[in-house]
Amino acid sequence: MMEFVSKIRSAQPAPPEGQLELVRPPAPGDLELVRRFVNTYDLERGTDQLSTPEALVAWLRDEGLIGRRSPFKATAKELERVRSVRENLRALARRNNGIASDCAVEDLQAASARSGYALAFDPAAGAARLRATAPGVDGVIGTILASVHSAMADRTWSRLKACADDTCAFAYYDHSKNGCSRWCSAETCGNRDKVKRYRERRAQADA
Repeated sequence: MMEFVSKIRSAQPAPPEGQLELVRPPAPGDLELVRRFVNTYDLERGTDQLSTPEALVAWLRDEGLIGRRSPFKATAKELERVRSVRENLRALARRNNGIASDCAVEDLQAASARSGYALAFDPAAGAARLRATAPGVDGVIGTILASVHSAMADRTWSRLKACADDTCAFAYYDHSKNGCSRWCSAETCGNRDKVKRYRERRAQADA
């Protein structure tokens, strides 16, 4: 069975030039991995870091989820499942921002079932956590979903949001005091939304 790297990198990878990673601080703990996973697809640019099975493997290595020398491979079918999980997590993040969004819960539950979860006990901390035991891609996705579960349990999940701008939907962690942040960037998506609403009001007034 493939052995996965248990410790997720705490350092945030350098973002592509111009990307909004620099605008928002990272999410707490392992939830940052989930945020980066959702953002592997840039809706506004139409670019996908998981464009091929090989690209998926490269991303997993960069994230420290598999070893650099591990003979890890992914299939086209597995890539399709990974993308499905990603977009369903984005849908949940959109709901965290008060945006109605369809989520194929059955796909997330199927991915969870394939991961072969078991409890990993830590006697020193007096705690236990979910651990994916399945080999290959299913186990890696299980690691990401376990991070989602932990965030839901400690109530940090509700602050992982997708930008309210439908052309963006970039995942960010809402660090605001009241938890009411709506956009990944007030200077870009926020202003764009204000301009859009202003034009709609002007059009209605002219009509």
